[in-house]
Amino acid sequence: MKQRAAHLEYWRQITAPSLFKMSDDSVPRVWIVGSSIIRRLYAHVCEQGLDRSLGLRCKVKWEGRGGRLWEQLLPVLRSLRAKAPAPDILIIHLGGNSLCREGRNRLDFLREMKTDLAEVFRIFPRTRLLFSFILPRLHWRGQTARSAYGVERSRRWLNGAISGFLAERQMRCIRHSNIDLSHLTRDGVHLSPKGNELLLSNLREALENI
Repeated sequence: MKQRAAHLEYWRQITAPSLFKMSDDSVPRVWIVGSSIIRRLYAHVCEQGLDRSLGLRCKVKWEGRGGRLWEQLLPVLRSLRAKAPAPDILIIHLGGNSLCREGRNRLDFLREMKTDLAEVFRIFPRTRLLFSFILPRLHWRGQTARSAYGVERSRRWLNGAISGFLAERQMRCIRHSNIDLSHLTRDGVHLSPKGNELLLSNLREALENI
């Protein structure tokens, strides 16, 4: 408990809004688009009184929704683009809810992801893209087998394949190697407070080093 309190106090100090004099006309625009993982992460940021811009000199738009599928990525991005200028940096955290879609294997899903990401590049030609790796789970939407072993193999394979695809285009991924099944809540899907802290740190570090 003391360690967790110290961690949160550290975050409050380094993300205090007063430390970052931001000008909307000059700071980078960042969109973080995802599923309930991102929605809950944003709630965690607000509940803990942390800076919604992750303590960085940027302007962050959080766009997380529970149950969001990979198939909804392009409609969401087009909707956002119709209302605001293109972001300088786009973080995508999606795919976990679509891994077990009936009638599609992982090769089909990879092709779909690559096609959609190519369209993202077309819509946002000057935007820097960061793909946030699909996190491990105990339970997957649409899972039919009793064991999630096969889904876990597909998750790792897809993350690696997308990483290679983006590397060819000088884009990067956020790997989350410090997050495992021990950082899930009882539902076996969403992140615990500690898991959210780690995810937040990973996103911030990725933005700092972009």
